[in-house]
Amino acid sequence: MKEVATILSSYDYKKRYLPYLDLTILSNTNALQVYKIEEYLTGIVKPVTPYRTAFSLIIFIVQGEFEQLINFQNYRVTAGECLHVKQGVWTATQYMSEDVQGYVIFYESDIFTQYLLMHDNKEAFKYIPYYKLDYYDVQAFTASMLLLYGELGISLPRPSVYVPIFYSMLSRLNHYSESYNFNSRELDIAFQFKQLVIQSHIQEKSVSYYADQLSISENYLNRCIKKVIGRSAKQFINEVTLEYAKLLLLNSNLDIAEIAYELQFPLPSYFSKFFKKEMGQSPNEYRVSNKLSWKEYF
Repeated sequence: MKEVATILSSYDYKKRYLPYLDLTILSNTNALQVYKIEEYLTGIVKPVTPYRTAFSLIIFIVQGEFEQLINFQNYRVTAGECLHVKQGVWTATQYMSEDVQGYVIFYESDIFTQYLLMHDNKEAFKYIPYYKLDYYDVQAFTASMLLLYGELGISLPRPSVYVPIFYSMLSRLNHYSESYNFNSRELDIAFQFKQLVIQSHIQEKSVSYYADQLSISENYLNRCIKKVIGRSAKQFINEVTLEYAKLLLLNSNLDIAEIAYELQFPLPSYFSKFFKKEMGQSPNEYRVSNKLSWKEYF
C-alpha cells in the first residue's frame, strides 16, 4: 500500500512514464520547468492507472486535442484551453491527437507559496482544473509560454526574469478562477463533495456521510452531483474506490483479502462482489490479465 500511495517527484514521474527522455531533461530538478508537448509528452506511457505527483502541472494547448484524467474526471481540451493538475490529485494522461501542440509547465509548491506571499495573501488562488481562455488571453498566454520556455532553456536561467513571467500567468488564470461560477451552490457543493471523497473514500463510502459533512440532504446532494458531473454521488464514490482498488491490485503484493481490508470492506467477499459488479471480472482475474502488461513500468 505504501508503494502505491507514493506521490511521485518530477524525476520519478519522468523516469516511469517518459522512459525515452534524455539525461538532461530527466535530471532537471528545477522548481519550475516548461516543455513543448509535441517534443516532451507524445511518447508518454498510456493508458496507465491514475497516479499522484508532488508537483503541479499546467497544460496549455495550441493545436490538436489533449485529454487528462483529474480526480477521476476526464477533461478533453483543444486550442486555447488549459488544464491545471494540482499536486496530490489523482491524474493520468489519457489521449493526445497526432497533431497536438502546446506546453506543459511543472512547478513545485515553493513556487506557488512564493506567489501567494508576493501578494501578501491578498490574491487568493482558487483552484479549478479547466480553463477556456478568451482570444486576447490565448495570445497573451502563448506569448508568456514562449518567453518562459526561452528563459528556462538558456544555459544560465535567470529566476529574477522567469519567475515574474510565471506569476503573471498564474494571475491570468486566477482571473478565470474568480469569474468561474463558484457562486452557484450546485457547483460549489460538487467541488467540495469531490474533494471530500478523494480524502475519505477508504473510511467513508456512504452518501449520507458526505451529505452530513456538507450539511445538506442526500437527495439534494445527489441532484447537485448528477447535474454537475452527470453521475450520482454513489457512482462517484464507487469510481474513486474502484480506481484505488485497481492501483492496489496492479502495484502491490497484497492478496485480495488484504486489499479488501485495506479498503475497509467488512469482508473480502463484499469487496469481490463490488469489484466484479463494477468491472465485470473478479479482482484476481483483473490482476492476472493486467499486471503482466504493467509490471515493466512499476
